[in-house]
Amino acid sequence: MEPNAQDPEGPGWRFLYESTSVVVVRVSPAGTVVAANRHARTLIGEPLVGQPWHVMLLNFEGNMALADWLADPARPRLLNVRTTSGLPQTLQVTVETVGQDHLLFGEVDAAEQTRLSQEVLEINQELNNLSRELALKNRELAHLNALKNQFLGMAAHDLRKPIGLVMNYTEFLIDEACVSLSAEHCEFLHTIHGAADSMRRVVDDFLDVSLIEAGRLSLDEQLADLQELTRAAVTLVTLSATKRGVKITTFLEAVGKALVDGPKIEQVLTNLLSNAVEHSPLGGCVILRSMRLPSEFTVQVSDTGPGIAPAQQQRLFQAFASGQNHKPGGERSIGLGLAIARKIVEAHGGRMFVESQPGRGSMFGFALPASRLAQDPQHGVHQSPSL
Repeated sequence: MEPNAQDPEGPGWRFLYESTSVVVVRVSPAGTVVAANRHARTLIGEPLVGQPWHVMLLNFEGNMALADWLADPARPRLLNVRTTSGLPQTLQVTVETVGQDHLLFGEVDAAEQTRLSQEVLEINQELNNLSRELALKNRELAHLNALKNQFLGMAAHDLRKPIGLVMNYTEFLIDEACVSLSAEHCEFLHTIHGAADSMRRVVDDFLDVSLIEAGRLSLDEQLADLQELTRAAVTLVTLSATKRGVKITTFLEAVGKALVDGPKIEQVLTNLLSNAVEHSPLGGCVILRSMRLPSEFTVQVSDTGPGIAPAQQQRLFQAFASGQNHKPGGERSIGLGLAIARKIVEAHGGRMFVESQPGRGSMFGFALPASRLAQDPQHGVHQSPSL
């Protein structure tokens, strides 16, 4: 029993205070708690003696006079009592007078408990139904996704041959017939070849996405020189950079060879460089930087483009999610390249990242674990001339 608890009435009252499962609180005429039985202290979980009696009520505002109950003591009141679990407990409370004090008896409201139990059962049943519906929808989505990947793979595979023919015959005409054609017609051929090459890259992206989403992305890991992969990627985008007057400068820290899928890492590098060139203004600048850190080595590609709003940055690495991203020429991106790059990097145990502010350019990069490095190279930074 709490301090100040009075127990002059004998063993029956000691049982009431210490053993019964009914809440019993003894209140002075002034409304102050004089004593509380063990069940009240266990249920409410906070000291009551010396506190106003309504301290145990939940969301109580204002004053509640015991005199209102004393006028009709036989009628129980329903009160929500705070508990140690943080959930309210509804009690039927009646008042008895003992001397000058008042005893508040609170027992669980059976009707309320039945109603709550029924509500819980109904909620559980509803949750079970929703879980079954969700599982069914997930199966349907998985089936549709598999069909989509199958369609992408088949369509892309069938498109590669005619696109290849267009490119081959266009290259033949450029090499053999341009000498006898006007400058305007030669420019037409170059435009056709460039458009076909862009379509070929899109088709390749579709094939990559279909393989990745089907879980068939495999790595052919071999020791590869990371600087050579970087230089190869720069070479691939040099022509497009030259056409736009974009300068590419590289700062490559020596990291030696790493156990990676060389062609796929080169694909990631080419994608980041191509995006940087395409989103840079005419005469802009692209900087490629590699750094070795204690736990990883990173590659960063920075551009002087328009930048990306924070809200769009969260969706950049999702397939088909960057269609709102316009290039300086006004064309739209289908948003596959970065999604493919992320999957390739993550398959190597690495991570992709981006830093950008509207109007201040963007920096895309990736990091791979240092454990993939095959040796400790001599540190140093090689700066290439600007292209």
